[in-house]
Amino acid sequence: MARRENRNSQPGLKKRLEALLKQPENQVCADCSTKQPRWASPKLGVFMCIECSGIHRNLGTHISFVRSVNLDEWQVPQVELLEAWGNARAKAYYEAEVPSSYRTPPEGAGAREVQRWIRDKYEFKRFIPSDGSVPEKASGGGGGGGGGGATTAVAA
Repeated sequence: MARRENRNSQPGLKKRLEALLKQPENQVCADCSTKQPRWASPKLGVFMCIECSGIHRNLGTHISFVRSVNLDEWQVPQVELLEAWGNARAKAYYEAEVPSSYRTPPEGAGAREVQRWIRDKYEFKRFIPSDGSVPEKASGGGGGGGGGGATTAVAA
């Protein structure tokens, strides 16, 4: 009989992250249109590409910190926050009130333009809901974390 893997062991956490990356909203970087992101900010609850991960690193750990889905060690609360948020919910929050006049970076945009977008979203929180509302966790996906640490992503 095969031994069952603990979902909170490092291999178990990596499997949970891989399952999250299979969700359609997490198959594209949260900040640009690059497909198949392999990096994440467990503080913000988003998956991103390697180029955007470099910009996130420069924001400072008080705003975002970055982990490789494959290379880094993960802690249970970090994975639970990604399960509770993910790119779709984070987009609904951090991009809730982007003005129609704001130029979001198009595909292939330069690093400076993407950096401005990321800083406006996460550092300056220019587009969060003015009424303070936080979008509900989407039902049916993620496999885990309920609402317990869900507000951690917005407290960053």
